[in-house]
Amino acid sequence: MVQARAQRAMTSGVIRTVAVPGFDKPQSAIGFGCASLGSRVAPGAGERALIRAFEAGITWYDVAPPYGAGEAEQILGRFLRGRRDKVTVCTKVGLAPPARNGLLRTVYAVGRPFIGVLSEARRSFRRMSATRNVRLPLTPVLIEQSLQRSLERLGTDFVDVLALHDPAPEDVTRDDIVDTLERIIAKGQARRVGVAGKLAAGLLALGDGLPFSVVQTADDLRDPPFERIQAQTRRPTATISHSVLGVDGSMQRLVERVQQDPARRALLAEAGYDGAVPEAVASLLVDRSLAMNRNGVVLLSMFSPTHLANNLAHASAPVRDDAPALVSRLLLDSVG
Repeated sequence: MVQARAQRAMTSGVIRTVAVPGFDKPQSAIGFGCASLGSRVAPGAGERALIRAFEAGITWYDVAPPYGAGEAEQILGRFLRGRRDKVTVCTKVGLAPPARNGLLRTVYAVGRPFIGVLSEARRSFRRMSATRNVRLPLTPVLIEQSLQRSLERLGTDFVDVLALHDPAPEDVTRDDIVDTLERIIAKGQARRVGVAGKLAAGLLALGDGLPFSVVQTADDLRDPPFERIQAQTRRPTATISHSVLGVDGSMQRLVERVQQDPARRALLAEAGYDGAVPEAVASLLVDRSLAMNRNGVVLLSMFSPTHLANNLAHASAPVRDDAPALVSRLLLDSVG
């Protein structure tokens, strides 16, 4: 049923668009997260996935220099040829690929077939220190040089959004950083600047006199960020959410609660989320994120045709305004 609905969405162009604050053109309600492009997902498969998403109506593409073990921007750049004016690109500055990047690429190339299908192997791989991105101290020189390299890899002369990647809160108010970002906007190398990281830094970036107009952060189930962002800002602010299945294993804990409690399973089924509990909970969480960030963009995994189909099914249906309350109720100690 879900895939049938998604196939109709891909062919009929009914994916929902959003008037994202601060953007002239409507954006697709869901965006393509490129974190695995070139690492867990092979370049050729990744390019095909990007094209499928574009043809289905996805307009927002999120990337960063360390994504895909340093390969994602270049792969995305090949996809952008002939499509640049039809899509929105966000890249970042502040993190670099792991230091032993050549070895990491070899490990990914050899282990990709197994990492892609074995969830425990994938989790173990991510925990390896050799796969962790490197934090770079933010300086004006770093920002300007990183952006220039990103533009070269992407094959474009501007990005729609340049975001500080997981900055310390104090970095977003530093005069030298603010002056550099304002200069980049004035030169036309970035249309907008933002913060992609923890909520504390994002909230601080919305202070008066600062140039930030985009905040990207995790959709924490127990501390929803977007109501706080909208309550604080007095200017148009685009909100981009990721980690829609929760952070720190929150989805798995919710799945276990539902599996162990017939009352919770009944609540899910009554709301139309039936079938296997993990899939039902995942569907609910996607709907929740779309409702919580209904005026922004929700980043999702779209590399496999099945994931794309499922995401399109959610993004082409009416917003489930009841989803956030249902998740909150399932998280309660008792649902009686």
